[in-house]
Amino acid sequence: MPKPKQPMRPPTAFERLADPEGRRRSADPNLTANGAVRAGRAAQFMPFAALTGYYELVRKQEITVEPKCELTEEKALELSKKLEGLKRGDLLRVTYYDTYGYRSRTGILVEVLPAYKLLKLRDIAINFDDIQEIELRGRA
Repeated sequence: MPKPKQPMRPPTAFERLADPEGRRRSADPNLTANGAVRAGRAAQFMPFAALTGYYELVRKQEITVEPKCELTEEKALELSKKLEGLKRGDLLRVTYYDTYGYRSRTGILVEVLPAYKLLKLRDIAINFDDIQEIELRGRA
């Protein structure tokens, strides 16, 4: 059995001042007490990031960049001979220059591409010019 509608009470003097057109904002469930649409009301509580990009910039400046060292001719000749003697499936430890400094990576050799000056391990391709040292850990 439906409930009978209760009659709306007459607006108070304050409500008449706040709503001169005579609409009852509180009676409309889609509007807030000040007349704003409820869905749009949450936008005022969105977080505000005044320093967009600042923290990323600070992190970049914290990183110290190690300069790249040039190889001597003897060291370059030694690396060249080691590269010629490598075979697919060899286990290598390669020390190479990355963006910010030298890294060492151990991995299985996939192939050596002299035309492209690349040494390909299973998960990375290293440029010949970036290689500092190659250590053979095991044969295939």
